[in-house]
Amino acid sequence: LLFTVYCSLFTVVHAEEKTITLAQASNLAIANYESVKLSEEDLHQAGDAIDKAISQMLPNITANGNYTKYSGSKTSGGFNVQPENNSSFDVTLTQPLYSGGKEWSLWRQAKKTTESGRYGLDAAKEGVVINVSHLYYNVLKAEKTVEIKETALKRAAEQRRVAGARFQVGDVTKAVVLRAEADVAGAEADLANAKKDLVVAKDKLTRFLGVSENFKVANPNIQPIPDASLDKLVPLSLEKRRDYIQSKLSEDIADEAISYAKGNFLPSLKLQGVYSQKDQSPKTTFFNDESIYGGITLTYPLFEGGLRKAELDEAKSKRRQAEFKRISLRKDIEVAVKETFHNLEAYNSIIESFKRQVSFAEENYNMVFKQFTYGLATNVDVIDANTTLISSQSNLANTQYDYQVAILELKKSVGILLEDMMEGK
Repeated sequence: LLFTVYCSLFTVVHAEEKTITLAQASNLAIANYESVKLSEEDLHQAGDAIDKAISQMLPNITANGNYTKYSGSKTSGGFNVQPENNSSFDVTLTQPLYSGGKEWSLWRQAKKTTESGRYGLDAAKEGVVINVSHLYYNVLKAEKTVEIKETALKRAAEQRRVAGARFQVGDVTKAVVLRAEADVAGAEADLANAKKDLVVAKDKLTRFLGVSENFKVANPNIQPIPDASLDKLVPLSLEKRRDYIQSKLSEDIADEAISYAKGNFLPSLKLQGVYSQKDQSPKTTFFNDESIYGGITLTYPLFEGGLRKAELDEAKSKRRQAEFKRISLRKDIEVAVKETFHNLEAYNSIIESFKRQVSFAEENYNMVFKQFTYGLATNVDVIDANTTLISSQSNLANTQYDYQVAILELKKSVGILLEDMMEGK
């Protein structure tokens, strides 16, 4: 009965554990991770800035009400010059006609900022995808490490069994058995540490995904390598990279900021209309209870202590900064594309070397262990062969996963990672 209950619980636990692919993990992270939400809010604020800029061109209507209570009414020369109380209500319509082009410059800045925000949102998503990919493959590495350590523990236990059998017949000393026991204990500790690393790797991935239930990660297919030479990938990256496009938009925004600063040197013109209604008790002699009037106001700044020139110089300096940042980013992108491309090329030969190393290490271990079984090799030879085998297996597994991450890094460097993910590549 207890065995049946245990099996049922085991089945329920594993039935709830779902498998997540790399594409699903990326989509979950994009939907839940805070950096994407922050970029979405930046884009929303940029859209609000457009509305604010448009509001500068639209008429402004204000209403004012006033009530005044005096100590008493007063007369002078037979005229009532002060009432006991006075109330008024005004409605003012103000329409900006011209302000040196500043309102249009502000609107264009807001439009460019919104466009930059869209690219910034895509860049944030792409950054999340590459970060999730690293964490995803770290989980796969940790799982493979657990598998390697479990196999190593089995080999250590078999070595202990053989050492014990040989000790029973007097072929080896007690020291060989004790060393085998120590190796088993060490293998158990290594396995426990590997399992701990797997739990930590999963926790870090869960932080990005925003899920609480248990899950497994699927071993993804090898990503397709961008089909282009290095000479083509560098220009493509300058066309596709969102951050580089943003840097060019920053220059455009800085140009508009210069135009805005120049507008401070120009006159402004506005149209104003007022409707006013008043009431007094008692009414003064020349009281007018209602009036409507309008006017045009021309304002020209003559001197402001050098403020306008300082603002213009600051805007020009920021424009130069934007250009320097774009040039610096361009150089960094070129280096990043070349680095990831050469890393990818190197991984192919490294993986082949590690495959041969694993093959030789497995054959060497099997041969040395068989020799140890028959007394033709020492326990030190077995330990050395086992250490080499574990190291080569770990190197091969890690490099194979690093190769797949390097493909994603190259795509990110070129700026095509997000579109390939959306297209299911």
